[in-house]
Order: sequence, then structure tokens, then C-alpha cells
Amino acid sequence: MLQAATVAIGAFLLFSIQPALAKLLLPVFGGASSVWTVCLLFFQSLLLGGYVYAHWTRPRWHKALAVLSLAALPMMHAAPSAQAAGTSPTWALMMALGTIIGLPYFVLATTSPLLQRWSNLENPYRLYALSNLASLTALLAYPFLIEPWVTLRVQLYAWSAMYAVFVVCLIAASPRQYKVLESGDGAVSPRDFASWTLLAAAGSGLLVATTNQMCQEIASFPFLWVIPLVLYLLSFTLCFDHPRRYDPRAYALFASVAIPVTSALWVVGANFNLWLLLAVYAITLFVCLMLVHGELARTRPAASNLTRFYIAVALGGALGGIFVGLLAPLLFRTYAEFPILLALCAAATLLQRWRTGQIVSLWTMPPLLRAASTGLAFSAVVPLLMFDTGSSGVIDQRRNFYGVLRVTEKNDEQGRRRMLTHGATTHGFQFLEASRRRTPTSYFGWASGVGLALENHPRREAGPLRVGIIGLGAGTLARYARPGDRFRFYEINPDVIAMSSQHFTYAAQAQSPPEILAGDARLLLAAEPPQNYDLFVVDAFTSDAIPTHLLTAECAVLYKRHLAPGGHLLIHISNRALDLEPVIRGLARSIGFNARRIDSPADPSQGAYAATWMHLTPGGTPSTGREIRWTDDFASLWPILRR
Repeated sequence: MLQAATVAIGAFLLFSIQPALAKLLLPVFGGASSVWTVCLLFFQSLLLGGYVYAHWTRPRWHKALAVLSLAALPMMHAAPSAQAAGTSPTWALMMALGTIIGLPYFVLATTSPLLQRWSNLENPYRLYALSNLASLTALLAYPFLIEPWVTLRVQLYAWSAMYAVFVVCLIAASPRQYKVLESGDGAVSPRDFASWTLLAAAGSGLLVATTNQMCQEIASFPFLWVIPLVLYLLSFTLCFDHPRRYDPRAYALFASVAIPVTSALWVVGANFNLWLLLAVYAITLFVCLMLVHGELARTRPAASNLTRFYIAVALGGALGGIFVGLLAPLLFRTYAEFPILLALCAAATLLQRWRTGQIVSLWTMPPLLRAASTGLAFSAVVPLLMFDTGSSGVIDQRRNFYGVLRVTEKNDEQGRRRMLTHGATTHGFQFLEASRRRTPTSYFGWASGVGLALENHPRREAGPLRVGIIGLGAGTLARYARPGDRFRFYEINPDVIAMSSQHFTYAAQAQSPPEILAGDARLLLAAEPPQNYDLFVVDAFTSDAIPTHLLTAECAVLYKRHLAPGGHLLIHISNRALDLEPVIRGLARSIGFNARRIDSPADPSQGAYAATWMHLTPGGTPSTGREIRWTDDFASLWPILRR
């Protein structure tokens, strides 16, 4: 009973800390969706190390390590202020995680396999199912019961206290001696180990790749991190609970439809209903995970080889994370790992069924099994045919830690244009005809909130304006600079700076050349003296949303410090998935500003999109409407999701 309770507590702590830590570090690395990808890679790597350790360690060694890990508590709320100069964001994030949580997380990662090994139960896999159930509980509790109601500081201190309780339970539950199980049921062959590793890698990689797809469509935040991880653990729980939970033929038939459909939507996703697209991604992920985890459960070894099996699973999990988190950004200029991993899930399942004798000959198999196998083979091929679909007109494409950037050209009834997109979101475009090249387009047209504020600022006629802008994009806002004006852009993504200068001429043709600073705007603003901006514009989008750390009350104080007396603040909130207006109203009230919403209609003749901006001015009558006040310690996107 004590062992079961310890396993459950450890699993709850293991997965409840993951979104909390990612949320803590998200602002430090610009709010990029890759933050969660790298966090998963870190967690999977420690899990692998923990499983290898669990295979060799003894109870007294582990008790000593658990006590030693208490020295890391309590976890401090303060995250590293910035990455070291010259260090890639990926490695800087990995080092930050190791410093904050490394040893306690490693101890937690060993808990389930160790206590299963030491329990001498006839069926220790029941503890594995209990572990997955506790993990599911933690993940479901975080976005609905923890994040919306508990500050990050309290979360971390409460977790530290629970971890101390866990260590006490672990010491009490660890036996003085235990019986070493003999491998009487057959040793694990290299082929078995390799096949388990491949199945686990396919599932783990698809988990991370699907999460990337979801986050680039909306924003990187715990609710979207948790959904795929819940499906991942649910599939493990179902498959390892009882053989009846996994019907190989049914899930193969589901996959033969879901994988090709999802592959097609991967190409046209930007033009598809957002929530339906996310639902399709989630369903397909679950079907694929049931396939690979079902095959893992079906071919699991006897208890004597339990830790070897878990090492193979953990190794596959780490390899899947390495492929998506480290290799894919180097190998691909798009999120090509997503269709690759869809295909791999189908192919790995087919291979495992062939190895174990479920598939012998298509002509001698029963019709239903034949259809299922043929469908899986079809699903293993279709995603690989989608790579170059939709790439027409691309003249430059780059991928880095912050996502995929693409420059495309098109010619339609409105004229020839060049467009910069980040994921599925447009970050500006420019007409290529000489007579229209300086026309401000997309969300920055003459009638937009920012266009009106720049052209009609009360100080416009008195002399040059000082304007600060977070987010460069195609450099469109440089068009509004008049002789003598000082426009200063803050841009975190070096590829945006390079592609903007190489493919667009807004900045080069500006009447007053802008200054461009590379780095996270909040860190740069905190480090420099007040700039006395007459107008400060926040247009920093990571895919389709402004990073949350740029909309907190603490950041609002920073904006106000850099405004001249009477200066204005403009914040872009056009968004398919999030209603950011209440957050901006809360931000405005926190610094004593009045907030006014400005909606502008689309004007195809001018290349203008429909846009929504919030115009914040000092003093005046406080605006009315729903307000949500975000702080560095407390922010949740769940209340502002557009249903």
C-alpha cells in the first residue's frame, strides 16, 4: 500500500512540475513554442537516465540520493534573467532546467520502475498503470485547477513541500533487501529492444511534433502543452491496464483515415477552421499513440525483464525528443518532422506486427485484418508525399528556435506582392510595383489603430516623434517615419532581421532610417535608460499571439518608464483564438492609463487587413469592460480563449 502511494505521489509531482517550469522559463526565451519542446527533451532525457539507474541501483544508494536531492529545495521562483552570450537558446534552456530541478526530477524519474522492481509483485505493471493514472491527474489538474487560481510562486513552494513528503514516503517504502528476479522467461533479444525503442520513439516524437503544430496555431501555454501529453499518458494507461483496451484492427483502420486526412490538413491548415484543425490533430495523435503503445504493451516481457523494457521505452522517448528538439531544426526548414512521424507510427506498427507473426501474407489473412494492414501501409506512405505541397512561390524559408519563417511571392487581382509569414501567421507584406511599394499594408494600413496614432499624434506637428516598436516583421511601420523621426525596433528573432532587410524595402526607403535592436524587448528595455518615446507600439507575435510576459503589469510599468510625459501606448490584439482586450484593459488600469479599442475594416485595394488595436493614453476616464490583470507570477490564457 505504501509503495503504491509513493508511486502515485511521485508520478503526480513528476508531471505537475513540467508545465510549471516551462511557464517559469517561457518569458526568458521570448515566449517561443520551442520552449516546451526543449523542456520535454530535458524531461525525457532525465527519464532515460533514471530508468538506466533503476536497473542497477540498490535501495540504500537510492535513499541517500533522495535525501541529497532535498538540498535543491525550495525551488526558487526567480528564473535566469537571460541566456549566456553566445549560447544557443536550446542549450541555455537545458542548463537552466538542470540548475533548477535536475536532481529532484531525476529521483522522481526513477520511482516507478524502482518500486516495481523492488515490489516483487506478480504483476508489477499494475503499478505502472497507477503511475500513469497519477500523472494524468496532475496534467488535468494543472490547467483547470492550479494555473488559473494559484500563483507561480505558490505553485513552486507547494511542490517543494510535497517533494519533501515524497522523499519520506520513498525511504519508508524502500525495502532493506529485495529478491532479484531471475530472467527465467527468456532474455531480451537485441531485436526486441530495438523494436520497443522504435515504437517509443515514434510516439514520443509525434507527441512533441503535434504540440508544436498546436502551439504555432494559437500560442505556447500550459493548456496546449497538456492536451497532447494527457493523450500520451492516457494511451499508456489504457494499453497497459488490460489487453481489451487495444484492438489492433480497429486502431489500424482509424489510422488509415486519420493519418492521410491530417497530412492533408497540415498543408492547408492556415485556411481551415482553427478549433476543428486542433481537434483533428488531437484525435490523430491519440490514434497513433494507441497503435505504438498498444504494440509495446502487447509485446512487453515478463517481470524479470521489466527494467530492460523500461530502458528501451525511455531510450525511444529521448530519441524522439532529440529528433524533434535538436535534429529537426537543423535538417528541415519547415515542421517536416510532423508528417514524417505520422508515417513512422504507421510503419513501426506494421513492422512490429510482422515481426510477431500477426502479418504473414495479405492473401491468406482474414478480410478485416487485410484491410487494416493495407490501410496502415497506405498511411505510412501518404504523409511522405506532402513535403513539397504548398511550397509554390517560396523565395526564402528559414527555421530556428523561434519557429519557421517564410517569404513568398504571389500575383493576384490586387497586384504582385511579397509576404513574410511565421508559421500560419502573416507578419507583413509589400506590393512590388514601384508606385505602391511604400504603401503600408496588412495590419498596419492608414486606417488601422497604429496608422491613425502615428499620423495623428498630438505632437506630430510640433516636431519629430520618438517611436519604440516591439516586433519588426517586414518593417512596415518604418513607412510612417518622417524626416527627423526616431523609430527604434526591438526584435528577438535574428532571422526576421535578416529576411526583412533582404526581401523588403520599408526600412531601407524610410524617410528616417530606423534603428533595429536584436534581443528580447523586455530585457533590452529593462537594461537601458528611459527613452522618452512619444509612442510605443507592441506588435511582438510568436506565431499568432503576443508572448504573455509582454502583457503583464510589471512589463506595463516598464513601458510607462520609457514613455515621454503624455506618451501613448499601442498594442496589437488581432487574433483568431484569443480575446486579449480584457488583458490590455487590466494592463492599462495597472499603470493608470485609459484603454480604447480601435477596429479597422479590411481594404483589399490598399492591401489592408481587418485589424484590432488597443490605444492606451494616460489619465482620462477609466475604460469600461471586462478586465484581467496578468502579472509575472500569475497569467492564464484559458479565460481568454475564443470558444
